[in-house]
Formats: sequence, structure tokens, C-alpha cells
Amino acid sequence: MNILVVDDDLELCTMLSRFLEMHGYTVYSAADALQALDILERNQVGMVITDYLMPHLDGIHFTEMLKADPRFQAIPVLLMTGAQDEGVTDRGLRKGVALTLRKPLDMGQLLNLVRFAE
Repeated sequence: MNILVVDDDLELCTMLSRFLEMHGYTVYSAADALQALDILERNQVGMVITDYLMPHLDGIHFTEMLKADPRFQAIPVLLMTGAQDEGVTDRGLRKGVALTLRKPLDMGQLLNLVRFAE
């Protein structure tokens, strides 16, 4: 499965990419939703893992855009957030986020979720 990781934190993006690649996944990464949309246009992606707070467009609005496009509707989206606001989780679910993960990430949990989505 190809996974798209979207986060403006370059270190976290690199760490997630390496971790997922070590477990056999092909990973694309983007620093923001605009780059992510470009990657989605050019590549087959089976899952998106996106940060909540990003420049230009937050992860919930990005998910809303994906779910409005028939080409991307079926792609599961995992939302990462450091915010302790439960409203983020609720808004995300209403807009199509499959699951919200709290930062710092539990990498074992993330891997289990990715495997479950295959």
C-alpha cells in the first residue's frame, strides 16, 4: 500500500516515512495540503496520514476536500494532532476522518491501524 504523510514538521514527516518504509510501505510525503493534492493527482495512494495544524489548509479541511472528490473518497484519512481539544476529533469525524491520533504518536498503534486498513 502507498501511504501519503502530510505534515509541515519535516522531522516528523521523515521519521514516519522511514518507519513505514521499514515495514514495507511506499511513502510519499508533503509539507502541506497543496503539495499533498499534487501527489494524489499523480500517484495511487491507499491511505493519508495528515497533521491537523498546517499552513494554507488544516487537516480537517484537507480531508473535507478529499471526501468531496470522487477519486479520493474511499481513501482512509488518519488525523494527527497535538491539540487536546476533543472538538478536533468530533469535527474530523464529521468531515470524513477515519481516526484521530494524539501526538506524541504511539508507533505500534499507528502500524496496527495501517495494517488494519490494508
